[in-house]
Amino acid sequence: MKGNDVESITKLLKEHDVAMSAVKANKLMLQMGLLEEATRESATRPGVMKKYKVLSEKGLDYGVNEENPQSPDQTSPYYYKDSFPELARLLLEAERASGK
Repeated sequence: MKGNDVESITKLLKEHDVAMSAVKANKLMLQMGLLEEATRESATRPGVMKKYKVLSEKGLDYGVNEENPQSPDQTSPYYYKDSFPELARLLLEAERASGK
């Protein structure tokens, strides 16, 4: 069951000894449909769009999108600690399937 205790992907990968970078995990989650890219206008460069990642509807089973304190118009994904082992298993399977 989903808990309220969330953490960054970087910290959870380290805590669970998953030999994968957060960048690689994010790429895999984009491919799996757990993350999506969203855009917002740059705060310092009007007219320039910035991309960021958010959990998709499917991805919300594994975490939440929380407001980013540095960019109020943007959220950042944080992952449920109690369901992370399942997400880690899916990531490792996706990595093996991609052959990389």
